Amino acid sequence: MSTFLDWMPDAATQAALADLQHGIRAAVPADAPRHDWRTPAQWHMTLRYLGESIHDSQHKRIDAAMQAFASQAPAVEASLVGVQYWPHARVLVAKIDASDALKALLKQLETSMQGCGFAKERTQTAHVTLAYLPRDARPPALPEVAFPATLLHIDRIHLLRTMPGAYMSHASWPLAGASTDA
Repeated sequence: MSTFLDWMPDAATQAALADLQHGIRAAVPADAPRHDWRTPAQWHMTLRYLGESIHDSQHKRIDAAMQAFASQAPAVEASLVGVQYWPHARVLVAKIDASDALKALLKQLETSMQGCGFAKERTQTAHVTLAYLPRDARPPALPEVAFPATLLHIDRIHLLRTMPGAYMSHASWPLAGASTDA
């Protein structure tokens, strides 16, 4: 079971992603490979992968680091900018325009997790996974689907672990200036 730090979309963003996913599902050709569509409970943006599992001592270091990090890191915004298939990973993703503020947040988060003893991780490509394709499947041509510009408010970071069909939140930290109602 993978463990990672992430952002989960709020209700308004989930509605925009649902509309986008619905439009794509309706437009995908009948002979396209089967898509394993993700549900709203599975939508998230990975900010930092931590590994298959973390130990209690690591959890305590992460919590302490994230409390300090979140108290200083401002909430940031980014934008949903389209969709694309990633053939190498066999996924359909909602692309996110990583604002300078989001890039800075990711860089600071990486530094913080390295300070907790985690090895340097590759830079994340901001996205939300909408569907997986079967092994060896070739993605179909991506249909033209209109969607409204969607502003993403990244104001909370969660420590998640994969579970069958969803994710379990082990901790959550609001970023500086963010509402604490989540």
